[in-house]
Amino acid sequence: MKSLRLTRHWSQEQLAQLSHLNVRTIQRVEKGEGAGLETLKSLASVFEISVDELKAAIERDNPSQSEGGLSSENSKGRHEQAKAKVKAIKYFYAFSAFLITVFVAFMLPNYNGGENTGPLIVVFISFGMLIAGFAIYVFEPFGENWEKAKVSKLVEQQSEQRRLDNEH
Repeated sequence: MKSLRLTRHWSQEQLAQLSHLNVRTIQRVEKGEGAGLETLKSLASVFEISVDELKAAIERDNPSQSEGGLSSENSKGRHEQAKAKVKAIKYFYAFSAFLITVFVAFMLPNYNGGENTGPLIVVFISFGMLIAGFAIYVFEPFGENWEKAKVSKLVEQQSEQRRLDNEH
């Protein structure tokens, strides 16, 4: 949240006035000490973002802090998701190593001085497509984190544009 406040060039006191909250409450939220739903709604309203986006901003600013105010059940769910992600990555590397081993061990000996080049190229491309498809599935280059980062960036740009428009 501190980053959102600073991009707007607001002091904690100004944010407290705009959100009708106590300065101490602003300080606690910025430290990641947790906040009630009504506090989050007030702050999200001032920043013109959703409560979820505000929570994400607070989490980004305080990655080492535990999420005060949120249940440990949510934390357990994230831990399980992280374990599943690590397991998928592990499986991806094992699968890739298996396909490379199969190609080297079974396909290259059948090269026969260039006689089987066409089929070898087809098998190589097929294995490459399998690995690439699985990599996209596992690493999710355009997944939820990418989407959140893009939304956050656009919100910041819109806020900056509004601030510039208000100055002129």
